[in-house]
Amino acid sequence: MKWVLIVYFMTGSGWQSAESLKVDGWDRIYYQTDEECLTRQHEFTANVSNWSDRIRAQCEHLGEY
Repeated sequence: MKWVLIVYFMTGSGWQSAESLKVDGWDRIYYQTDEECLTRQHEFTANVSNWSDRIRAQCEHLGEY
């Protein structure tokens, strides 16, 4: 798996990953392709649009290209 969707929360220190904050149930999700990851990222963004200033998700590539 080469792509991962990571959820971030806005804190007093800026954007921090759910994992670094130890937020239960918000672990990263792995995907085989960038297309699949980006599709899920867009779905997530649509689902949390009311909280877009406090929560976001981002696809990140793992390893070498």
